[in-house]
Amino acid sequence: MKKITFIAIASVLALSCKQTKVPLHVQNSFVDKVPVAQDIVWTVEDNIYQVDYYVSAKHTTSYFDEQGQWLETETEIAVDELPHDVLQTLQTKMGEYEILDIELVATREGQTLYEVDLEKDHKSYDILFDKDGKILRKKI
Repeated sequence: MKKITFIAIASVLALSCKQTKVPLHVQNSFVDKVPVAQDIVWTVEDNIYQVDYYVSAKHTTSYFDEQGQWLETETEIAVDELPHDVLQTLQTKMGEYEILDIELVATREGQTLYEVDLEKDHKSYDILFDKDGKILRKKI
């Protein structure tokens, strides 16, 4: 019994040590931008703060810099939420690919983009489209 209690306490301590410390001004910027967010989880990499959360049951990720400036937000969407031109490009140029994930990307510059993760022959592709269906980036 003592061994189980020790393992449980050690697990809690390990988890609490891994929590990301987010400066208050960054947290405040997030709350100002998305006051209705639920199930909030923060991570940080290369001084960019990533916050994963849900709004209206949709998984969303936002990014903030060290000063608390919002950089972009990615919201998971369904295929039927894609603009017609993006869907048409997908069907004509990538019809044989399997769609894994789709995100609507809102940028600080005011752009609305669409990031589509695809798979074909066990290779994954990350394609970024503008609202008119133009491919802006293709990563393997």
